Amino acid sequence: MARVKWRPTYSLAEIKAQMTTIESMHPTRTAVAGVYAAEMSLKDALAVIQALRVTQHFRKSMPCDHDHTVWQDVYYSDWGGLPLYVKFQRAGVYFVVSFKERDVE
Repeated sequence: MARVKWRPTYSLAEIKAQMTTIESMHPTRTAVAGVYAAEMSLKDALAVIQALRVTQHFRKSMPCDHDHTVWQDVYYSDWGGLPLYVKFQRAGVYFVVSFKERDVE
């Protein structure tokens, strides 16, 4: 059974300090595809990341599917009324694992 933590594994301040340009987001192909599927630009995605706040947007920290020792922090945000799901991981540098429109139930 997957473990979940309700506190961030990574410092959002450090993530935002690193991610000041599109290149420094180090988005995965999946994240880039999700940005475009949400009809956003990578510049828009960077603005969303820079606007994140732990107390308002953090949802959970969860282990990676292929390696349970690697954690990923999940944030919920929105952009122009569009609900978003943003997931970060660190492997030397921080990178955006996932960035997509979030299903709202």
